[in-house]
Amino acid sequence: MRRWIPCLIALALGASCSRPEGQRNRRAEIREEGPAMLKIVPAADQLPFCLVFTASERGVVRQLTMMAEGLSVPCAAGEPIGGITYRIPPEEGKVRIYVVFSDQAMKASPIATQIHALFTSGQLLTAMDLRAPGAVYLEMLEFTPSGEAAEIEVVGSGDASPPPDADGGP
Repeated sequence: MRRWIPCLIALALGASCSRPEGQRNRRAEIREEGPAMLKIVPAADQLPFCLVFTASERGVVRQLTMMAEGLSVPCAAGEPIGGITYRIPPEEGKVRIYVVFSDQAMKASPIATQIHALFTSGQLLTAMDLRAPGAVYLEMLEFTPSGEAAEIEVVGSGDASPPPDADGGP
């Protein structure tokens, strides 16, 4: 009987760790609103404040959450962060979306500087890399915007002469 106990414990631990990557519990999810539009929605039981950044495959890093005070924003579970829809420029390609959850409102600029430096160095970003006060969780999501470039209608031939009159004259 004693030989079976370690086997059962190992089996139970193995079963709890064998969840496929796509099924792990996410701290936030993307809700697509269009080919290049999205909302980011925190899951239940997350820390109450957050900052959101994108880093594109072309190297552009952006902070999406901007408060007048320069602090992180309140992030209610099930509600879109900031209550808005974000547009991701398709010409920048696939983006990684970093959602930094924290237990207290924190200044955004030091976190933005750290994310920019870590991303541009090619390092994989984790919550342990961030120098932030209190408890911090990091969720990384990926989004590939699609959509055709807006067609531009040409309204003239580029000639500076005025159009002919309706009666056919110059």
